[in-house]
Amino acid sequence: MTSLGRAAGRLRPPVAVPRVVGEASRSVGSTATWLARLAGLTRRRVWSRPGRHHIEVHGVCQNGGDILARQVEAALERMPGVEWARVNAPSGRVVVAVGTPEPKLRDLIATVARTERTCPHEPDPEVPPPHPPEEGPRTPRTLGGLASDALGLTISAATRILPFTPVPGEVAGLLGAVDLHPKLHALADRGLRADPRADLLFPLAEAVVQGLTGGWTGIVVDGAQRVVQWGEARAQLAAWAKAEPRLTGDPERAVARTPKLERPRPKPDGPAEKYITRMLTAGAVAAAAAVPVVGRKRAAALGLSALAKAPGSGREGYGAQLGRILARRGVIAMDRSVLRELDRIDTLVLDAAVLGSDRGVLADLAPLAGADTAQVAARTFALFDPAAPQELRQADGWRLGPLDRLDADDPGDTADSRRLRDAGGTLLGLVEGGRLAAVLRVDPEPAPGVDTLPAAARQAGLRLVVAGDDDRRYGFADALLPGGDRLAESVRTLQRDGAVVMLVSGDRAALGVADCGLGISAPEDLPPWGAHLLVGTDLRVVAFLIEATGVARRMTRRNIGVSLAGTGLGALGALTADPVQLPGRSLAAVNGAAALAFAHGVWQAHRLPGRTESPAPAITAWHLMPAQTVLDQLGTGPEGLASNEAQRRRSGGPRDAPEPTGLLRTFVDELANPLTPVLAAGAVLSATFGSLVDAALVGGVVGGSALIGAVHQRNTERSLAELLSRSAVTARARRDGAERVLAAEDLVPGDVVVLESGDAVPADCRVLESVGLEADESSLTGESLPVGKTDQPVVAAAVADRRSMLYEGTTIAAGHGVAVVVATGADTEAGRSLALARQAPPASGVEARLGRLTRSAVPLAAGSAVAVAGAGLLRGVPLAETAATAANLAVASVPEGLPFLVSAAQLAAARRLAEHGALVRNPRTIEALGRVDVLCFDKTGTLTEGKLLLAGVGDGSRYAPADRLDEELRSTLAAALRATPPAADPDDLGLQTDRAVWRGATSAGVVEQTAAPGWRGVGELPFEPSRGYHATVGESGDGLLLSVKGAPERVLPRCTGRRTRGREEPLDDAGRDELHRLLADRAGAGHRILAVAECRVTDPEVTDEDVRDLVFVGFLALADGVRDSAAPAVRRIRQAGVHTIMITGDHPATAEAIAATISEHDDQRVVTATELDQLDDEALAARLAATDVVARCTPAHKVRIIQALQKFGRTVAMTGDGANDAPAIRLADVGIALGQRGTPAARAAADLVVTDDRLETIIATLVEGRAMWSSVRHALSILVGGNLGEIAFSVLTAASTGRSALTGRQLLLVNLLTDLAPALAIAVRPPDADHVDGLLREGPDTSLGATMTREIGLRAAATTLGATAGWTLARYTGRRRRAGTVALVSLVGTQLGQTVLAGGTSPTVLASAAASVGVLVAVVQTPGVSQFFGCTPLGPVGWAIATGSALGATFANGAVSRLVEGLPSTSAWQGSPAPGDGGEPATADTPADDDSAPDRP
Repeated sequence: MTSLGRAAGRLRPPVAVPRVVGEASRSVGSTATWLARLAGLTRRRVWSRPGRHHIEVHGVCQNGGDILARQVEAALERMPGVEWARVNAPSGRVVVAVGTPEPKLRDLIATVARTERTCPHEPDPEVPPPHPPEEGPRTPRTLGGLASDALGLTISAATRILPFTPVPGEVAGLLGAVDLHPKLHALADRGLRADPRADLLFPLAEAVVQGLTGGWTGIVVDGAQRVVQWGEARAQLAAWAKAEPRLTGDPERAVARTPKLERPRPKPDGPAEKYITRMLTAGAVAAAAAVPVVGRKRAAALGLSALAKAPGSGREGYGAQLGRILARRGVIAMDRSVLRELDRIDTLVLDAAVLGSDRGVLADLAPLAGADTAQVAARTFALFDPAAPQELRQADGWRLGPLDRLDADDPGDTADSRRLRDAGGTLLGLVEGGRLAAVLRVDPEPAPGVDTLPAAARQAGLRLVVAGDDDRRYGFADALLPGGDRLAESVRTLQRDGAVVMLVSGDRAALGVADCGLGISAPEDLPPWGAHLLVGTDLRVVAFLIEATGVARRMTRRNIGVSLAGTGLGALGALTADPVQLPGRSLAAVNGAAALAFAHGVWQAHRLPGRTESPAPAITAWHLMPAQTVLDQLGTGPEGLASNEAQRRRSGGPRDAPEPTGLLRTFVDELANPLTPVLAAGAVLSATFGSLVDAALVGGVVGGSALIGAVHQRNTERSLAELLSRSAVTARARRDGAERVLAAEDLVPGDVVVLESGDAVPADCRVLESVGLEADESSLTGESLPVGKTDQPVVAAAVADRRSMLYEGTTIAAGHGVAVVVATGADTEAGRSLALARQAPPASGVEARLGRLTRSAVPLAAGSAVAVAGAGLLRGVPLAETAATAANLAVASVPEGLPFLVSAAQLAAARRLAEHGALVRNPRTIEALGRVDVLCFDKTGTLTEGKLLLAGVGDGSRYAPADRLDEELRSTLAAALRATPPAADPDDLGLQTDRAVWRGATSAGVVEQTAAPGWRGVGELPFEPSRGYHATVGESGDGLLLSVKGAPERVLPRCTGRRTRGREEPLDDAGRDELHRLLADRAGAGHRILAVAECRVTDPEVTDEDVRDLVFVGFLALADGVRDSAAPAVRRIRQAGVHTIMITGDHPATAEAIAATISEHDDQRVVTATELDQLDDEALAARLAATDVVARCTPAHKVRIIQALQKFGRTVAMTGDGANDAPAIRLADVGIALGQRGTPAARAAADLVVTDDRLETIIATLVEGRAMWSSVRHALSILVGGNLGEIAFSVLTAASTGRSALTGRQLLLVNLLTDLAPALAIAVRPPDADHVDGLLREGPDTSLGATMTREIGLRAAATTLGATAGWTLARYTGRRRRAGTVALVSLVGTQLGQTVLAGGTSPTVLASAAASVGVLVAVVQTPGVSQFFGCTPLGPVGWAIATGSALGATFANGAVSRLVEGLPSTSAWQGSPAPGDGGEPATADTPADDDSAPDRP
């Protein structure tokens, strides 16, 4: 019995069973009972383990069962040796704990049976008993079903071998209809449900009847389902045995009373239920209407072809495999039927009680005026208790508690404390003495994995409802409903409104009324009995189930399509097959569709992710903690961890590397294009009519195309893995008191690592020691300047401002230090970016285009088949012969070479790109590259060098770029150079700032002796972070000169004068403040500012106290340098009609300056992300169309920008190298990552990895994309135009003679000769290197509109003309078969001639055309082969007719094409205006296709 039948039975009212049916059931059921006893099954099911028995109690799970439960418990506890007994109503079992002396099991069972008989509770025999996991696979349903299937197959074999007259197949079909139709199923099932033999009756009856009809396909499908169900039940039993002590090990946990299961209204039908009901009704109507036309036999077969078994079989396969997977994850399925109905769920309800806890975490801290940050942080973490966050605590004169309970003087808010108060939430105060010293924010501790649930619900297409009362915390929800005691009523309210609800909760009552209850409970809590699935505490499993729900919905839609295909094949067989084969042919199609749907369901469940990666919420404020507090929280010390402790921590978390994708899975993924199901259906159709060779040819073409693509993808992944392995990060970690070099993936929280300049940070770390430590965090935050690090607590809301933290993927720019690992893998900030990047990418352009072509090809193929069949019927051709011809024509008219052609073209382009230094991870990206009309790129590392360079020099009143310095500013630069450590090579210097000064001075021709003749260094005071400057004493002709360079806040307070235009002037506090403001403005614009000062001294030995009375001589502005190749690369991209948008986290002024450097236009249109936040998606897309630069962007902003552009219909490419770019790279139509500098997150998210980090390589990718699709357009014109010509010719000849002149096999031969090698040669041509700019100017032809339509129309007309002319002439000069052969040769010749016209003098094209002609001649002239393809060898006249027809049609096409191309264009290219072009769209003077392009025919 299918899951659909059982589900339908539960929803229908009781139906009385006729007496004859009851008698029959008893006689057949006696045999079933005997089989059950033989297998060791009893009527009462028992599961035992040492010390406990679980015994079935009939009717205890029904309303009123509590009376029976109490009596059973009391009766059992009176027995000697019984320690306790508790009824668990949801499982329908009583749990009996036994001691010494242990009572006999049969006595316990007898006591339960006796109590059942004497209890006044009368169970409803129509209510099915529960099937908990402890039943295992040895149940009457499973064993009896397998035995029934074995018996059925035996009977089927005997029926075929022995001289028996088979039972009419209509009987088996009738049983199938009874099982599927809700009312018929209720009629047969309701009256038998009280009899335990009913579980065996239906499988036995169906198997026996199918065997007696001689059928076997339905039995095999049912047997396969039961084998998978056996595996599911076995896995669930193992999971139950492991979890049982925790669930029912004591009486408080084991007891659960009768759940309230009534629904306020019947569960709405899902897509499968609606489809089944419609199809059964349609089948009955069709059969009744067809009886007078085709007779009863064919009419019955026609009606049975509407049996919709596929959706139920798919559900069963999916649910059984999913149940097995869940069991391995420790999920206990109390009711496995919910796994079969996941596709009906449309609403997800999250109980707020399971989303967090009563514990608190210190999320933020804001010291008030006069408070020391380090001291405040130390006192806060010493006093704060996560288990009691609201409790008032005090020690050593400090108090911590809720603000409203503290009596203290408030000194007034700072910017940080005001931010905390404005944000709301739970606020605490820290008081020293009687004065408020700090404000703190406390957040509830979220459950692990909670952050994945909203995204999973959105991806699954579910409405998300939170049952709670805090709308501020749950803004992600679609609706809020009351929770707590009102949760069950909230669920009923949703059901009353027509929703099918999945509930995530620990509330027993609410779980019992939900349609799918996921029970959440900690090990110390009572089990959430009443839930359908007991999940535990891991919300990542919940996210997995939500994702599985979305997959189930999509799977059911596909299986309905499979069912329709099966129905179509069955109906065709009913009308065309020999009546003796009916209804077997129709039922075979139905059962075949069911088998395919079942396999599809199992495969889809198998493809679900093995583990849902979910970074834990970033709730630990490591940056706020004092270093010692961090070490204490991590259970480590300054000397690091012991090896055994590190191993324990490593094994405690999921750190396994992802397995590489296997060739088989990649092969299946390659098959997932819209044409594959169409071609597969065509192959089955051909096989149905006996054309097995045709079916094999189609299958070979499709499989070969997918295999080539899979091999390429696997090779690319290997190349990328090699690239990643070369850049594997290592770290020096302290283990067992000694330093060891470890791989980054071997680190665990608590490891202490030592870092030096140039090291890659291997994990998220809290700084413990810092000596001049600076980090380049551009890969994470987009900030191009190095960030100084400290070991002191830091108050900061943004990651970029947390100077006490180091983040994975960043680089140590200067200094050295020691840090402790606080997060690894997916828990790091970079890991969060990668998790966000796992959002589903958009459908590739080739998939969308193939989908459109499929939607066009299928109706065309069906229409041609109908036209040929109709013409045959009108001329008296038998239906069976006409249908077979029409079916073969439909198969042949589908361009089966299309997926192979596109795949091969993309693979060829991918190989060429690999030679340019670009690894194409997904070849389908190439096609999208040809349509890109917006390129978004990150500034840092993409347009810039990613290292500091001298941007300019100023003296406080003037400023000039580094390449336009006058003498006075040159003297300022010379003073800075004197205050820089000497080095033969700037790369030998430890600080980026020193390297930038040396390089800038060298480029400007400035040396230490500039403005200080004869200068030579005699002493220095090296840079230290605590000092903040570098000082050098040098000797020149005027004596000793002290030169100082450093941070303005450290240098300016030591200055008492300033140099202005060669004169020294006093510097007072007001002048110093003015300089501070000036330099702060420069720093705010994204520059690193160094103040430069000098003075005369008398002693070459200098100390910190000697650095005073300085004269401020100016400042240096350092910035990330722009690549030399950036400007020409961006110019060429814009010339290609691609709108460029620079996205950066920098200050708008910095971004605008860089944009102006790379652009020919001065007017840069700059907006900030904050401005874009004020716009809705439509306004945002419109604003971005007129924007060149977006500044101050976060990863979330980048994602929104990509999505808004795509929603507006743009094809977007995103280029970046940092973890902060990964989400946007993933979501873009084309994601491009820089391989050398790029982070693992960016490379993992990208479609294309540029290994040399050159913008010129990106230009090459655009050229390949444009050239590839230009060539493919011509190939598609040949392929689709040729197929249209074939269809038109077939319909014309069928209309004139009743039969198509060409058979399906001949049409397939035509496609093989013209669609593969010749069209492929056109598609894989490399771009002409002499016409690269022409290819770029061609622009993204997003619709392929008029150009391709015109070419297809002309080629279709020429093909039809050539074939018709040859056939007409041959028909009047010879026999019908000869005329068909001449038509075949004419048709192939015409298409090959057009291919040569399109390919020009390309050697590959000419060679492929010549090879196809040679194969055609061999096929036609070789006896045997010629007859196989329905041809006859031709003589000179036949070849002359065919050749003349083909040449004439080809030349006619060429002449008409040139004539049409010469006409004025009426369509404008709807491209994107390049910035600076005034924003005007292209006009008719800018056609979609450049007539001078080298690949034009």
